[in-house]
Amino acid sequence: MKKILFYIMAVVVISACTSRKANEFIINGEINGDFAGNVYLQQSKDGQFETLDSVVVKNGRFTFKGTLESPDMYYIGIDESRFVGFFNEAADINIAFHIDSVMSPVVTGSESDKVYRVYLKKQDQQRSEEISVYSAYNEASRINDTTKMKEIEASLDALDAKQKEEIMAFISENASSFVAPYVAMRHSYQFNLQELESQMAGFGGKVKESSYANMLAERIAVLQNVEIGKTAPDFTMNDLNGNPLSLSQLKGKVILVDFWASWCGPCRKENPNVVAAYNEFKDKGFDILGVSFDKDKASWEKAVQDDKLTWNHVSDLQYWSNAAGKLYGIMSIPANVLLDKDGKIIAKDLRGEALRKKLAEVLGAV
Repeated sequence: MKKILFYIMAVVVISACTSRKANEFIINGEINGDFAGNVYLQQSKDGQFETLDSVVVKNGRFTFKGTLESPDMYYIGIDESRFVGFFNEAADINIAFHIDSVMSPVVTGSESDKVYRVYLKKQDQQRSEEISVYSAYNEASRINDTTKMKEIEASLDALDAKQKEEIMAFISENASSFVAPYVAMRHSYQFNLQELESQMAGFGGKVKESSYANMLAERIAVLQNVEIGKTAPDFTMNDLNGNPLSLSQLKGKVILVDFWASWCGPCRKENPNVVAAYNEFKDKGFDILGVSFDKDKASWEKAVQDDKLTWNHVSDLQYWSNAAGKLYGIMSIPANVLLDKDGKIIAKDLRGEALRKKLAEVLGAV
C-alpha cells in the first residue's frame, strides 16, 4: 500500500513540475558559440518585428513562456540583423542553434515546425534549381552565346510553373496544418484569385481562423475588387512636380496603370516595350499613368528621363507600402492594369507584344 501511495505521489509531483496550460508554450533555447546579452521573442507585424518578451542568456541558455491560441510564426531575435524563425505552438519546445548559423536551428517539440521545416527544405531545393539555371545564363551571357541565352530564357517560364505547382501541392497536402496559410500568403504573389480562393476553401476549422488565413482573406478581398470587369478603384498621388493627380482625371481614354520602380531591373527592361506601345497608340486615345514604388525622388525622376517615359507619373515614395499598390494588390513588379474609356478593368499584366496586341484590339479600329 505504501509503495502504491509513493508511486501516486511521485506521479503527482512530476506532473506538477512539467504541467503546462492548454494554450501555454515553453521555449527552452540553447545558443552555442560566443554570445552574451539578451534575446528577444518577436512576431512580424506589418513588415516590422514586434518584441513580445526578452530574457538574458545565461550560460548559453534561455527560456520563454507565454500563451497563444493557435500555432504561428515566431522569431528569436539576436540583434537587428540576426534572428531565428520557427513555428511556435502550445507545447514544450526546444531550440538550439549556433550564433554563427542562426538560419539552421534544431527545433523539437512543435508539430507545426516539423511541417515548416519540410517547406524550407523544398525552398532550398528550388533555390538550388534557380542558381543552376541563372549560373548557366550568366555563363552564356559572358561568352555572348545568344542562342543558349534564348533557350534558357524560354526554360525559365517552365521552371517557374514547376515551382509554383510544387508550392500549391504542399499547401494542398498540408491544408490541416497552420503552416499552410503561412506558405500560401508568403507565395500569394504567384497565385491568381481563383487559386487563392481554392486554397482558402481547403482550410478548415481553426486553420481558417489563423492570422495568416485572415491575411489571405484580406488579399482575396482586394483582388476581388480589381477583377477584370470591375471599375478600377480611384486613387490620388503627387506627380513629379508635387501636384496631386487622380486616376479618374484621365477617364475617357484607354489607360494603362503601370506599376514599376527605378530600382526594378525587369521593369526597366520592359520600359522600351511600354514606350513603343505608347508612341504607337497615344494618338488613338491611349494614355499611361506610371505608379512608382520608389522611395527616392531623384532616382525616380532620373529613371523617367533616362527611359524616356513621357506620360504622367505619380508616387507616394513609400516603396512596397505604395498606397495604390496595396489598393490593387500588387506584390511584384512590373505589373499593370489596362482600363477602358469608362474606367473598367479589361486586362492585367500585359508584357511586350501582348500589350501591343491588346491595344490594337481595343484601339486599332479608332
